[in-house]
Amino acid sequence: MVKNKKAFTLVELLAVIVVLGLILLIAVPQVMNVINDSKKGVLASSARLIANSAENIKLSNDTMGISTELQCSDVSKISASDYEDCTIEFVNGEALVTIIGKGKYEGLSVCKATSEDAEVIEGKCTTPFEKDNWATIKAAVTLGDTSKYKVGDTRPIDLDIDGDGKDETYTLRIANNSHYVDKGECKDTNGNALASQTACGFVIEFADIISNQQMNSTDTNAGGWPASAMRSYVNGTIYNALPAELRGAIIDTTVVSSLGSEDKNRAEGNFVSEDKLYLLSPEEVYVTSASYDTSLGTSRQLDWYRDKGVTTSSYSNAIKKNSSNTAGWWWLRSAHSITTTNFYTVDYDGRLSTNNAYITGGVSPAFRLG
Repeated sequence: MVKNKKAFTLVELLAVIVVLGLILLIAVPQVMNVINDSKKGVLASSARLIANSAENIKLSNDTMGISTELQCSDVSKISASDYEDCTIEFVNGEALVTIIGKGKYEGLSVCKATSEDAEVIEGKCTTPFEKDNWATIKAAVTLGDTSKYKVGDTRPIDLDIDGDGKDETYTLRIANNSHYVDKGECKDTNGNALASQTACGFVIEFADIISNQQMNSTDTNAGGWPASAMRSYVNGTIYNALPAELRGAIIDTTVVSSLGSEDKNRAEGNFVSEDKLYLLSPEEVYVTSASYDTSLGTSRQLDWYRDKGVTTSSYSNAIKKNSSNTAGWWWLRSAHSITTTNFYTVDYDGRLSTNNAYITGGVSPAFRLG
């Protein structure tokens, strides 16, 4: 005798439908995320390819003295039907590429920048360094958790340096993110103590020349950096022009600077000062400095210049531009030890040079956060 098979009850069917619905509710977004991630990966790959091609073209043009303005269509094989907007911007020789998708990439956007954590905000490729406020950055530095802030990342800053009531926009750049610090003492990569803190920890510099000033109104390097009119200007006029939130994040830095010929027999040796803002030394730009810089060995090359391969024989990445967007020479803080008048400078083409203290030259300070 065959027994009747029991059929599903209405309650059981409803239960199965609910379970299937829950599975779909969970699974569909996950599948869509995988699909979107895959599509975003394609866009990101396109952004990297565009950036690499653009940088190669710019490098070639730079050697021939040709300016470079590129559209994505000039270097990309990505279909125009796949993006609503695609832009290329050069910052310090690196290409920032932003792609906003459409069609099958609708709602997706990617950008290629120094930082892997960069994201498209209001159509612009934005790094965490540019997005975060100064209090957030300071807190991250204090905790030693700055991995999302990459050397070379930049952000604009509006300042009224000349006091005319009108802000000008300048660019800040992360120049150093190495934390060779042990119990408050700066170390080099080999663990040796450094007397100067100027290339230690989280260092930000102005990427270009922000004003032009004399090192001293009289033609002297006596007293070095601590006695210079430039130091007073940088730690007075420029520091006071910074936003209050940024000033609150800047820490005092022990600055070691070199001696001129009138000071070279000082029993105390090199000058030591405590500053909020300071100029760089030759060693912090070029690895090795000239023979007449008595502060050699008290600091180290900043990460940005190291990564760019800057040396006294390869120096194009030390070039900085002035307000007219042309290359200008800029002051370093080191006095020249066999003259009574000169300080070291970075010349128009990026090479290490010197200039008389009374000559007006470019100012491009640095500072540390913490």
